[in-house]
Amino acid sequence: MRLVFFNLLLLFSANVLATNWQKVYINPMGDSYVDVNNLQKRNNVVYYSRLFDYTQPSPIGVNSSVSQFTVDCIGEKITWLSSKYYKGRMGKGEVIKEGNFNRRMFPRPDTVDYITMKFVCNYKQLNTYYQGEILRSSYLLKTNKQLPNILIASN
Repeated sequence: MRLVFFNLLLLFSANVLATNWQKVYINPMGDSYVDVNNLQKRNNVVYYSRLFDYTQPSPIGVNSSVSQFTVDCIGEKITWLSSKYYKGRMGKGEVIKEGNFNRRMFPRPDTVDYITMKFVCNYKQLNTYYQGEILRSSYLLKTNKQLPNILIASN
């Protein structure tokens, strides 16, 4: 039993240490980050994790969420795979809720999903652009780009 517990602890610790959350944008609902250490590209599809750190907790006590996505960088189609919603900030603490979605989206320009899609595609050297600029995280931070509020789908 101790060996199983130790292995689980090691697995989760390694996963936390392997992340490098880079801030992609800021909006009134909170800050969004992409784990740039674990971006994976296969053909024109990029697999990524996004952390959202809310400014105010939700009615059920969610302070942050970590979601997994794929994006077809040529077709500009995002597939929302799964999410975990945490009681703590920055994807830490007790998991309050989780779900698998497999929901496909074609994000509109100037939305959270569109900005993130362009960021991950550009980060993986696919030469995608946002409003004529090569998109990097520093672009959004430097211009203090504000985005509209996002809606969080619930199960």
